[in-house]
Amino acid sequence: MIKADDEEISVLAESVGGIRILTLNRPRKLNAADLEMQETFLASMQNIAADTNARALILTGAGRAFSAGGDRELLRQMASGRLEQRDALAKVHAGTLRCMLGLSIPCIAAVNGPAVGYAAGLVAMCDVVVMCENGFLSDPHVKFGIAATTATQLIWPRQTSEARAREILMTGREVRAREAVDIGLANCMCAAGEEMATAMALAEKFAALPAKGVADTKRAFNKPLLQALDALLAP
Repeated sequence: MIKADDEEISVLAESVGGIRILTLNRPRKLNAADLEMQETFLASMQNIAADTNARALILTGAGRAFSAGGDRELLRQMASGRLEQRDALAKVHAGTLRCMLGLSIPCIAAVNGPAVGYAAGLVAMCDVVVMCENGFLSDPHVKFGIAATTATQLIWPRQTSEARAREILMTGREVRAREAVDIGLANCMCAAGEEMATAMALAEKFAALPAKGVADTKRAFNKPLLQALDALLAP
Protein backbone atom coordinates (compact mmCIF):
# COMPACT_ATOMS: atom_id res chain seq x y z
CA MET A 1 0.00 0.00 0.00
CA ILE A 2 1.25 3.49 -0.90
CA LYS A 3 2.10 5.63 2.11
CA ALA A 4 0.86 9.22 2.00
CA ASP A 5 4.20 10.51 3.33
CA ASP A 6 6.14 9.03 0.41
CA GLU A 7 6.82 12.27 -1.45
CA GLU A 8 8.59 10.43 -4.25
CA ILE A 9 5.07 9.94 -5.59
CA SER A 10 3.68 13.44 -6.11
CA VAL A 11 0.13 12.27 -6.88
CA LEU A 12 -1.25 9.16 -5.21
CA ALA A 13 -3.89 7.16 -7.11
CA GLU A 14 -6.18 4.74 -5.30
CA SER A 15 -9.32 2.77 -6.13
CA VAL A 16 -12.19 1.76 -3.85
CA GLY A 17 -14.59 -0.22 -6.00
CA GLY A 18 -15.72 2.15 -8.75
CA ILE A 19 -14.46 5.20 -6.85
CA ARG A 20 -11.10 6.68 -7.78
CA ILE A 21 -9.11 8.90 -5.40
CA LEU A 22 -6.29 11.25 -6.39
CA THR A 23 -4.24 12.79 -3.58
CA LEU A 24 -1.78 15.63 -4.12
CA ASN A 25 1.24 14.42 -2.19
CA ARG A 26 3.95 16.90 -1.23
CA PRO A 27 2.77 17.40 2.36
CA ARG A 28 6.02 18.89 3.64
CA LYS A 29 5.53 21.68 1.07
CA LEU A 30 1.75 21.86 1.64
CA ASN A 31 1.34 20.07 -1.70
CA ALA A 32 2.73 23.03 -3.65
CA ALA A 33 2.54 22.05 -7.31
CA ASP A 34 5.71 22.16 -9.38
CA LEU A 35 5.65 21.32 -13.08
CA GLU A 36 6.35 17.63 -12.43
CA MET A 37 3.39 17.33 -10.08
CA GLN A 38 1.09 19.11 -12.53
CA GLU A 39 2.18 16.81 -15.35
CA THR A 40 1.67 13.76 -13.12
CA PHE A 41 -1.78 14.98 -12.11
CA LEU A 42 -2.80 15.43 -15.75
CA ALA A 43 -1.55 11.93 -16.63
CA SER A 44 -3.50 10.52 -13.68
CA MET A 45 -6.65 12.33 -14.82
CA GLN A 46 -6.23 10.99 -18.35
CA ASN A 47 -5.93 7.45 -16.97
CA ILE A 48 -9.16 7.90 -15.03
CA ALA A 49 -10.92 9.37 -18.07
CA ALA A 50 -10.04 6.18 -19.97
CA ASP A 51 -11.09 3.89 -17.10
CA THR A 52 -14.45 2.38 -18.04
CA ASN A 53 -14.92 0.97 -14.53
CA ALA A 54 -14.62 4.35 -12.80
CA ARG A 55 -17.90 5.78 -11.47
CA ALA A 56 -16.75 8.74 -9.36
CA LEU A 57 -13.57 10.62 -8.50
CA ILE A 58 -12.41 12.32 -5.28
CA LEU A 59 -9.59 14.89 -5.25
CA THR A 60 -7.83 15.77 -2.00
CA GLY A 61 -4.44 16.63 -0.51
CA ALA A 62 -2.10 14.86 1.88
CA GLY A 63 -1.44 16.43 5.26
CA ARG A 64 -2.65 19.89 6.33
CA ALA A 65 -3.51 21.36 2.92
CA PHE A 66 -5.35 20.55 -0.26
CA SER A 67 -2.56 22.49 -1.95
CA ALA A 68 -0.71 25.76 -1.37
CA GLY A 69 -0.90 26.30 -5.13
CA GLY A 70 1.93 26.61 -7.60
CA ASP A 71 5.44 26.12 -6.28
CA ARG A 72 6.76 29.56 -5.19
CA GLU A 73 9.85 29.32 -7.38
CA LEU A 74 7.60 28.57 -10.35
CA LEU A 75 5.49 31.65 -9.57
CA ARG A 76 8.56 33.87 -9.21
CA GLN A 77 9.83 32.68 -12.58
CA MET A 78 6.46 33.34 -14.20
CA ALA A 79 6.24 36.85 -12.74
CA SER A 80 9.75 37.70 -13.96
CA GLY A 81 9.07 36.36 -17.45
CA ARG A 82 12.05 33.99 -17.20
CA LEU A 83 10.11 30.74 -17.05
CA GLU A 84 11.98 28.29 -19.29
CA GLN A 85 9.16 25.75 -19.05
CA ARG A 86 6.45 28.28 -20.04
CA ASP A 87 5.27 26.28 -23.06
CA ALA A 88 5.18 23.05 -21.05
CA LEU A 89 3.22 24.75 -18.27
CA ALA A 90 0.71 26.27 -20.71
CA LYS A 91 0.27 22.86 -22.32
CA VAL A 92 -0.34 21.04 -19.03
CA HIS A 93 -2.80 23.72 -17.85
CA ALA A 94 -4.81 23.52 -21.08
CA GLY A 95 -4.75 19.72 -20.96
CA THR A 96 -5.94 19.66 -17.36
CA LEU A 97 -8.81 22.06 -18.10
CA ARG A 98 -10.00 20.02 -21.07
CA CYS A 99 -9.61 16.69 -19.28
CA MET A 100 -11.41 17.72 -16.10
CA LEU A 101 -14.25 19.54 -17.86
CA GLY A 102 -14.62 16.66 -20.31
CA LEU A 103 -14.58 13.95 -17.64
CA SER A 104 -17.81 11.95 -17.74
CA ILE A 105 -17.86 10.84 -14.09
CA PRO A 106 -18.67 13.07 -11.09
CA CYS A 107 -15.67 14.71 -9.47
CA ILE A 108 -15.73 15.67 -5.77
CA ALA A 109 -13.20 17.94 -4.08
CA ALA A 110 -12.46 17.03 -0.45
CA VAL A 111 -10.84 20.30 0.63
CA ASN A 112 -8.90 19.49 3.79
CA GLY A 113 -7.21 22.90 4.22
CA PRO A 114 -6.00 25.71 1.96
CA ALA A 115 -6.70 25.34 -1.78
CA VAL A 116 -4.70 28.10 -3.41
CA GLY A 117 -4.02 29.23 -6.99
CA TYR A 118 -3.60 26.15 -9.20
CA ALA A 119 -5.48 24.13 -6.58
CA ALA A 120 -8.37 26.62 -6.44
CA GLY A 121 -8.70 26.02 -10.18
CA LEU A 122 -8.85 22.24 -9.64
CA VAL A 123 -11.55 22.71 -7.01
CA ALA A 124 -13.51 25.01 -9.32
CA MET A 125 -13.62 22.28 -11.97
CA CYS A 126 -15.10 19.71 -9.58
CA ASP A 127 -18.83 18.98 -9.60
CA VAL A 128 -19.18 18.96 -5.81
CA VAL A 129 -16.99 20.73 -3.27
CA VAL A 130 -16.76 19.56 0.35
CA MET A 131 -14.74 21.85 2.61
CA CYS A 132 -13.53 21.32 6.15
CA GLU A 133 -14.34 24.19 8.51
CA ASN A 134 -10.77 25.52 8.52
CA GLY A 135 -10.30 25.28 4.75
CA PHE A 136 -10.24 28.18 2.33
CA LEU A 137 -10.06 28.96 -1.39
CA SER A 138 -7.81 31.62 -2.85
CA ASP A 139 -6.42 32.55 -6.24
CA PRO A 140 -3.69 35.08 -5.35
CA HIS A 141 -1.95 35.24 -8.74
CA VAL A 142 -2.59 38.99 -8.97
CA LYS A 143 -0.28 39.45 -5.97
CA PHE A 144 2.55 38.02 -8.10
CA GLY A 145 1.70 40.20 -11.10
CA ILE A 146 0.03 37.28 -12.92
CA ALA A 147 -3.56 36.88 -14.14
CA ALA A 148 -5.86 34.57 -12.18
CA THR A 149 -6.09 30.98 -13.38
CA THR A 150 -8.25 30.28 -16.41
CA ALA A 151 -10.36 27.82 -14.39
CA THR A 152 -11.34 30.29 -11.66
CA GLN A 153 -11.95 33.10 -14.18
CA LEU A 154 -14.13 30.80 -16.25
CA ILE A 155 -16.10 29.02 -13.52
CA TRP A 156 -16.36 31.16 -10.39
CA PRO A 157 -18.53 33.87 -12.04
CA ARG A 158 -21.00 31.14 -13.00
CA GLN A 159 -21.01 29.63 -9.50
CA THR A 160 -21.43 32.85 -7.56
CA SER A 161 -21.76 36.14 -9.51
CA GLU A 162 -19.50 38.13 -11.76
CA ALA A 163 -19.37 40.96 -9.22
CA ARG A 164 -18.21 38.64 -6.44
CA ALA A 165 -15.79 36.75 -8.68
CA ARG A 166 -14.20 39.99 -9.89
CA GLU A 167 -13.66 41.21 -6.33
CA ILE A 168 -12.23 37.88 -5.14
CA LEU A 169 -9.94 37.34 -8.12
CA MET A 170 -8.80 40.93 -8.53
CA THR A 171 -7.77 41.16 -4.86
CA GLY A 172 -6.56 37.56 -4.49
CA ARG A 173 -8.18 37.30 -1.06
CA GLU A 174 -9.08 34.15 0.85
CA VAL A 175 -12.61 32.77 0.82
CA ARG A 176 -13.11 30.79 4.03
CA ALA A 177 -15.25 27.65 4.06
CA ARG A 178 -18.43 29.23 5.46
CA GLU A 179 -18.35 32.07 2.94
CA ALA A 180 -17.56 29.64 0.12
CA VAL A 181 -20.72 27.69 0.93
CA ASP A 182 -22.80 30.85 1.35
CA ILE A 183 -21.82 32.32 -2.03
CA GLY A 184 -21.89 29.08 -4.02
CA LEU A 185 -18.22 28.16 -4.43
CA ALA A 186 -18.67 25.07 -2.23
CA ASN A 187 -21.55 22.70 -1.51
CA CYS A 188 -21.04 21.95 2.15
CA MET A 189 -18.77 22.44 5.15
CA CYS A 190 -17.86 19.75 7.66
CA ALA A 191 -15.71 19.40 10.75
CA ALA A 192 -11.97 19.12 10.19
CA GLY A 193 -11.05 15.52 9.45
CA GLU A 194 -14.50 14.57 8.15
CA GLU A 195 -14.11 15.83 4.58
CA MET A 196 -13.00 12.49 3.13
CA ALA A 197 -15.83 10.54 4.79
CA THR A 198 -18.32 13.12 3.52
CA ALA A 199 -16.85 13.01 0.01
CA MET A 200 -16.82 9.20 0.02
CA ALA A 201 -20.50 9.06 1.00
CA LEU A 202 -21.33 11.36 -1.93
CA ALA A 203 -19.14 9.34 -4.30
CA GLU A 204 -20.93 6.15 -3.30
CA LYS A 205 -24.29 7.78 -4.08
CA PHE A 206 -23.04 8.84 -7.52
CA ALA A 207 -21.52 5.40 -8.17
CA ALA A 208 -24.84 3.70 -7.44
CA LEU A 209 -26.68 5.72 -10.12
CA PRO A 210 -26.92 4.73 -13.80
CA ALA A 211 -23.66 6.00 -15.30
CA LYS A 212 -25.18 7.29 -18.54
CA GLY A 213 -27.71 9.54 -16.84
CA VAL A 214 -25.03 11.09 -14.64
CA ALA A 215 -22.61 11.50 -17.57
CA ASP A 216 -25.21 13.09 -19.86
CA THR A 217 -26.30 15.52 -17.15
CA LYS A 218 -22.70 16.51 -16.41
CA ARG A 219 -21.99 16.91 -20.12
CA ALA A 220 -24.90 19.36 -20.46
CA PHE A 221 -23.54 21.48 -17.59
CA ASN A 222 -19.98 21.49 -18.92
CA LYS A 223 -20.64 22.00 -22.63
CA PRO A 224 -20.86 25.83 -22.31
CA LEU A 225 -17.70 25.82 -20.18
CA LEU A 226 -15.78 23.84 -22.82
CA GLN A 227 -17.04 26.20 -25.52
CA ALA A 228 -15.94 29.21 -23.48
CA LEU A 229 -12.57 27.52 -22.86
CA ASP A 230 -12.06 27.02 -26.60
CA ALA A 231 -12.70 30.73 -27.13
CA LEU A 232 -10.26 31.70 -24.35
CA LEU A 233 -7.48 29.43 -25.61
CA ALA A 234 -7.91 30.26 -29.29
CA PRO A 235 -4.73 31.80 -30.77
